Amino acid sequence: MSKRIRIRLVQVVVLTVFGVFIGCDSAREAARSSADSAPASASPSRMLDQGRGGELPQEGGGRLAKVTLASTERRIVYEAQMTLVVDDLPKTEKELTSLVQEQGGYFADASVDRQQGERLSGRWQVRIPVAQFEAFLEAVSKLGVPEVRRQTAQDVTEEFVDLKARIANKKRLEDRIVELLETNDGKIKDVIEVERELARVRSEIEQMEGRLRYLTDRTEMTTVTITAREERDYVPPAAPTFGSRIADAWSGSLLALRKFGENFVVAIVYLGPWLVIGGVLLVPPVWLIYRRANGKAR
Repeated sequence: MSKRIRIRLVQVVVLTVFGVFIGCDSAREAARSSADSAPASASPSRMLDQGRGGELPQEGGGRLAKVTLASTERRIVYEAQMTLVVDDLPKTEKELTSLVQEQGGYFADASVDRQQGERLSGRWQVRIPVAQFEAFLEAVSKLGVPEVRRQTAQDVTEEFVDLKARIANKKRLEDRIVELLETNDGKIKDVIEVERELARVRSEIEQMEGRLRYLTDRTEMTTVTITAREERDYVPPAAPTFGSRIADAWSGSLLALRKFGENFVVAIVYLGPWLVIGGVLLVPPVWLIYRRANGKAR
């Protein structure tokens, strides 16, 4: 590679790397300030509506560059798990399907199993828009008796804004390399080196854009995992009293004794054929040995 092209490539990379650091620092500060200014009890829909239209200053290529970003918009990944006890599982599945369609979501995974005789159980993983997250959970809890309800939230605002800043600066580097490639009149070896650097930069941009699309999907659509089992005439457990504890201990002891008796009988039945075979094989030799011992003693 000629000395002139090498010097220009080094200048482009150094200036852009410097811009990446400046832009990322600005993005982190914007994310932290937005996270501090937003109320802690804000709902998912409110968090998505806060502070649209801000500008995030970034520096790349030696001069200040501004990229329009919703810098004060909080990006949060919401997830929830719910366990239900229902009277009729097929009916519950139909109601859940209608509810998901009404809320503008879709099923990511679904399975229904039959276990322990006639007992049915099902598991569904649903993607719901973040604006309908709370309303969907409340509606699902009315489909049966909720045993477990768990919600989690992960703030990815800083990573989201940081990725946008890095993508913007990488694209500036890409433009400079393309400009250098178009104005290059050197040897074929020099052109190949510049194209290799351009391919590397574009690969990094694609990776960061893929991660950005993933975060966008996770923050705009929540994930709700619903598990239900069919149990008719189900009564939620009450707080145990002294009498109920004694009754549970007595019934538990009887149950353990019955299981022990059943296991003992099963063990005897299991060993029966082996005892018969062992007797047939061992009794004649033992009897002969006994007769010989008696004969010698006489």
